[in-house]
Amino acid sequence: MMKAGNGHILCVPGQRLCEASSTHVGGEGTYTFNKYIYASLIGKVVVEPQRDLHVVKVTSGQQGTVMPEAGSVVTCRVLSVNPNQATVSIICVGPNKLHTPVSGTVRKQNVRDHQIDTVEMYNCFRPDDIILAVVMSLGDLRNYELSTAGTELGVVTACCEEGHPLVPASWTTMKCKCRVEKRKVAKVMPPKT
Repeated sequence: MMKAGNGHILCVPGQRLCEASSTHVGGEGTYTFNKYIYASLIGKVVVEPQRDLHVVKVTSGQQGTVMPEAGSVVTCRVLSVNPNQATVSIICVGPNKLHTPVSGTVRKQNVRDHQIDTVEMYNCFRPDDIILAVVMSLGDLRNYELSTAGTELGVVTACCEEGHPLVPASWTTMKCKCRVEKRKVAKVMPPKT
């Protein structure tokens, strides 16, 4: 369980922060799924004591700037989706927020590492989804070539068409209070103990 802190722990979207309990609840920049609190933003973890509760929050801020390179795990916002690829804006490299987002592309063949010929891009990503991806290479004109083929990569934060936050329901679906939608969901891995 996390203790009240001053924001020195950095996190990325989808990272498990702590167990949700009667004394620890998720606040701004988090979501709760399967009795655990997860980060929905990149930033610093802050635990605020409020009466008998500890509210776990994630606050974003400028932690420095680095440019993506091959092998970097990046956080991206999906800009558009067509049958062959998703165009994204890379907003963070690891825990470091970029001052100027750069462009990237997730091609159909790089969405997952199995059943590639059955991938339907609109069932994997939607505009405004936040995804985790790995940089494969620097493509043409500083348009990074990305992959979400790893199990820990894919959609970490999304909203339904009506604007409600979606939470993972399986590895291929996310749900909110009104619907279930298909996505290439990132498997959130528990921390190693």
